This record gives sequence, C-alpha cells and structure tokens, in this order.
Amino acid sequence: MVLATISDGIGRGVESISDTVSGLFFEPVIRLGVTGLSRAGKTVFITSLVSNLIERGRMPGLVAAREGRITAAYLQPQPSDLLPRFEFERHLGALTARAPQWPEGTRHISELRLSLKVQPNGLLGSVQGPRTVHVDIVDYPGEWLLDLGLLEKSFAEWSQQTLATIASRDPEADFLALANGTDAAQKLDELVAQKLAGTYTQHLAAARAAGFYNCTPGRFLLPGDLAGSPALTFAPLRPVEQPPRKSLWREMERRFEAYKAQVVKPFFREHFARIDRQIVLVDVLGAIHKGPQAMADMQQGMAESQSA
Repeated sequence: MVLATISDGIGRGVESISDTVSGLFFEPVIRLGVTGLSRAGKTVFITSLVSNLIERGRMPGLVAAREGRITAAYLQPQPSDLLPRFEFERHLGALTARAPQWPEGTRHISELRLSLKVQPNGLLGSVQGPRTVHVDIVDYPGEWLLDLGLLEKSFAEWSQQTLATIASRDPEADFLALANGTDAAQKLDELVAQKLAGTYTQHLAAARAAGFYNCTPGRFLLPGDLAGSPALTFAPLRPVEQPPRKSLWREMERRFEAYKAQVVKPFFREHFARIDRQIVLVDVLGAIHKGPQAMADMQQGMAESQSA
C-alpha cells in the first residue's frame, strides 16, 4: 500500500497535463514525509526503500519498477542546506554489517534526495525519453506529529484532558499526586514549575515505555536543543477560577501558548505543510500485544494529529 502510494505520486508527477505543457524543462519534485512513533521502524524503512531502488531490487508493489520504467536511481545533494542529511550510508552499513545492528532511532528531522529516471507511459512516453523525478524524503519523529493536535486546544482544555488521561492510566501516578497538591493560583515559583515539568516528563517517558502513544507535548520526550528552556517547562494543572496575574497558572498557560507558537507552528509551516505524501508507520503488533488500552490510546493520538 505504501509503495503503491509512491508509485501513484510518481505517475502523477510525470504524466500530468502541467508536465506536458512545461515539457523537457520540468523535473517534478515529490516531498515524501515518513514518520511514526519511536521504534516504529522509520529508519529501517527509509534505508531499505532507498537501497532497493538504487540496487534495482525486486519491488512488485511499485508499478513503475514492476513495469521496468525506472531506468536509474541515485542520490543527490538535498535541496535544504539547513536540515541534517538522513545518514543512509551509515544506517545501511549497520544493517548489512557482519554483525548486523539496528540503526539509531529518529530524534530529529532529516532529509534525503533520491532522484529517479522514469520512462513515462502512454502518449507522453512515446514522444520523449526518461524524465527525472526527485523524491525528497523527510524523516521526522512521530512525537512531533502528535503535537499538531495541540494547536486547537487551550491550556485549560489540554490540562483537563491530560489529567483525566493520566488518572485512567495510573491513578497512583506520582505526577497526578503532585498536580493535585499544587495550588495553581499561587505566585510563580520557578523551582515549583521545574519540578512539575520534570515529574510530568518522567511520567510521559514511563507511559511511552508502557505502550501508550498519546503523550504530548512530544518535544518533552525528544527535546533536542530546547532542553531546559521555558518552552518545555510547563505541565497540566488543576483548573483555577480567574487566576491572578503572575500566578503559576498564568505562567504555565503562557509557556504552553509559546510552545505552540514557537515550536509546533513553525514545524507545521516549514515542514509538514510542504509535504506532498505522508507515510505514518505504526507498530500495530506492539500495541495489540500491550492490550486494548494501549491500542485505544494509539488510535486517539493518531486521530487528534490528523484532525489538526
């Protein structure tokens, strides 16, 4: 199904009316996003896909390959000078070594350009030779995808839903006890804020390890260069009626909105919104193995991210 989607994209890119009008000077570019939560297999999938295309592996699910219309496949420098390159060669080396190892998981966004020489079919194929189609593969953590669901929520809504979710997962959770014992109307104390954020982050890590998928904000689990910043120093709180200025609630609310404005929205605008095709890998067997609650949690998280 995934390979058919790629093939469909290549077909549209090569054989559309706009291609006919622009003629030989147009080289279609397909931005292919690949994501999924940790250990879903993103790195292995991308490495295997690229390796099979370059080495002319048997790929019956890819129509253009099955019909012999892909005459060459090769890597080129990626178009963005600001994004890290997907380390294809290193990952392939790890998988094909004498003592094979799983490559490291995705912890940041990266990109790889794979160029294909494709012979169009139909009328277009009879009047010209192979066309070049660039496939820009964008790899990013699925935890960031889950954050898109935050864009439509206020801090109060997110807090209420998150605390209810924690209570349903583990009524004895340390963070739940800490949140219940914290007066959000009190004046901001940075040490209190840091303790709340730290304990909440520990809860998210434990929940993710236990098989739960709906764990937001995603950057709490994969902070990168944002570690320790105010944008990652907030946590859900019990509701407060008319919280005073400079209170813990007001500051947590401000940081939640800053996270959406300065972290989530730029990712959506600069990367996610520019993707032409999206592949989301899901460890369904792992979720089934961990039980109905984990399966339902995964479905809820995916639904919220797709509706944003």
